[in-house]
Amino acid sequence: MLERDRLVLERDGHMRRNAWFERTSLVVILSGLFATGAARAQTAHSDLVGCDGCHVPHNADRMPGVPLWNGSETTVTFTMYSSATFQGTIDGQPSGASKLCLSCHDGANPNFLWMSDEKKFGSGDLSNSHPISFVYDSALAAADRGLKNPAQPSTLGRTIAADLLDAESKMQCNSCHDVHTSGIGQYQLRGYDYGLSTVRNADGSTHQIHHGPELCRMCHLK
Repeated sequence: MLERDRLVLERDGHMRRNAWFERTSLVVILSGLFATGAARAQTAHSDLVGCDGCHVPHNADRMPGVPLWNGSETTVTFTMYSSATFQGTIDGQPSGASKLCLSCHDGANPNFLWMSDEKKFGSGDLSNSHPISFVYDSALAAADRGLKNPAQPSTLGRTIAADLLDAESKMQCNSCHDVHTSGIGQYQLRGYDYGLSTVRNADGSTHQIHHGPELCRMCHLK
């Protein structure tokens, strides 16, 4: 074989290998991107209703602590939670992030009437739902005796106060529901899917875990 022919064959071989490597690398990169996108779709509320369910890029209303708020704000007067055994003091009406959530979930916003009844509060009735808009501090924990001190660790990496409460130490809708990053399942529960998962035991058998109580036990001594 002539030296010129040998060099041509080597060049062609290198070109084919480089082309294969580039195609393979592209597939790997794209697979990673799509996998990342899928993971985000499982955790972001914006993938369900869009970012503009809460935010708009132009002509936004001003609301403290809320960037580019879309201006929708509930006008419903709510019946708040009440119980003879509850030791806390609940605000007269939803406050903080809860008021924002109820802008859509109040059952009165005409743009969100398509929501199922289990995802909105008809007639402004919050009396049978977990209490919101109340201060959860060490004094409440001591008085209640069924709650953990919010200075204790949560199961999300920091303390209960840091992971679940707002800047005023209040329990709000987003104490349990995280619409931006860690929400899991159709109810966007913070860190947990309120449902069953199958776990494999060391001996090969399986059992099911109900995750709802894990979320509740972050605060409740049960």
